[in-house]
Amino acid sequence: MTLLQRVLAEKRNLVLALAIAAIGNVLLFALLVFPLGRQVVSAEQDAQVQREALRRARQEASAAHATVEGKQQADVALRKFYREVLPSNASSARSLTYQRLSELARESNLRLERGTNAVKQEKGSSLQKVTTTYALTGDYQDVRQFIYSLETAPEFMVLENVALSAPDDTERALTVQLDVATYFRADNAG
Repeated sequence: MTLLQRVLAEKRNLVLALAIAAIGNVLLFALLVFPLGRQVVSAEQDAQVQREALRRARQEASAAHATVEGKQQADVALRKFYREVLPSNASSARSLTYQRLSELARESNLRLERGTNAVKQEKGSSLQKVTTTYALTGDYQDVRQFIYSLETAPEFMVLENVALSAPDDTERALTVQLDVATYFRADNAG
């Protein structure tokens, strides 16, 4: 009888208990520890995905907050523009363009030949547009100075169209026809 056989014969109960414990350990590992380990790995991956989703949600919330804040600032600026920059009604819009353009023409050494006004409702807007068409005569440099002064004026006037007429052989002065527009709130009209 070999040593192994002798130990198995004499210590059969102990060897059997150790074999059952070893099989129990293997079964415990296979049935509990291994699945739980996989669950832990899966939970860590889920946690990472959730952290990334939370980070993205915070970025989106921050962007949305900035958008709301920007919109509020734009609304305040727009109300200020309507209240302080735009004329309050058609009469003041016509007066603004006539007086300011006459003043700029005089400062630029141009003669104001004639002017007409037209009021038009802007589609999809509470604004109405006053378009003033003027005919001016003067030298080229004076016309350039007038246009520069008009475009840099603090009043809200839009130079929409400029048409130059070539002078006759006997005249040196240019004739300039221009369309200048300004706007006012239609709900302010009275």
